[in-house]
Amino acid sequence: MSPGRRTVLFLLSSLALFAIQWHEIWDLVRYALDTEHTNASQVLLIPFVSAFLIFRDRQRIFSRVQSAVLPGILIVLLGFGVAAAGHLMGRPADEGDRLGLTTLTILLVWLGLFVAFYGLEVFKAASFPLLFLVFCIPIPSGILKPLIHVLQRGSAEISHIILLASGTPVYREGFVFHMPHLSIEVAPECSGIRSCLSMLILTIIAGHMLLKTTWRRIALVLIAIPIMIFKNSIRIATLTLLSIHIDPAIIQSRLHREGGIPFFLLALLITYPVLKALMKTEKNREGVEREAPPDDKSGQVYVARG
Repeated sequence: MSPGRRTVLFLLSSLALFAIQWHEIWDLVRYALDTEHTNASQVLLIPFVSAFLIFRDRQRIFSRVQSAVLPGILIVLLGFGVAAAGHLMGRPADEGDRLGLTTLTILLVWLGLFVAFYGLEVFKAASFPLLFLVFCIPIPSGILKPLIHVLQRGSAEISHIILLASGTPVYREGFVFHMPHLSIEVAPECSGIRSCLSMLILTIIAGHMLLKTTWRRIALVLIAIPIMIFKNSIRIATLTLLSIHIDPAIIQSRLHREGGIPFFLLALLITYPVLKALMKTEKNREGVEREAPPDDKSGQVYVARG
């Protein structure tokens, strides 16, 4: 099959899939655009990131194209199996969970088509951008709620420490802080889940593009998580102190609802040196390996002659 014909057939198959599932895809878009949903704010950006990564490395990725119809069909059947299992379990009460099952089905069927047309070697070469599409799936409520609680707890603990360090008298009851003329609650909405997801995605991309070793990529992501909790705590403490010392209305202002960007930039500034340090250790190791003399395994004995 010629490359042009293969691409045309794959695109037509993909369009047919998206046309069949158009209503579900549109529901997912509307769900992601709703600011009340914290588990899908990243959905609309992910396909464009994956497409860019594939386009950037297209020469390497598509260097060994070979159809793999049977593995592709098996992946498509797996997608149908997910849909059937979801139907047997009944409609989930949470809309995000329902859309998650539908999105997973569409993603598996599309990946099956990709493998069928381009083969396992191409799938392996493009594994990162293809599997990165998992972030198109809204986070299941069974994972989202415990995650929000962890971020909420961490933000409350560090915010409490910062407020005490500022000299502000604080009486704490769980997630509620009582201070002179002001009481605040570190609610689930204050957990910073959106910015944490954004940082998670950015560090995964940065690790993929700028780091070569798996453990360094994982380290970057793991280090970014406490940085995001610290950033969120700084934001909570800053808004609280501004409300106490300048204007109590600040805690209910747009600065509270929409002022997260400066603090997110702060988190990026803190994360950047970590990334640079990981890149430096990687380059140093590569330099040592290049300078190391090769082992002489010939078994020959050389005699110096004067």
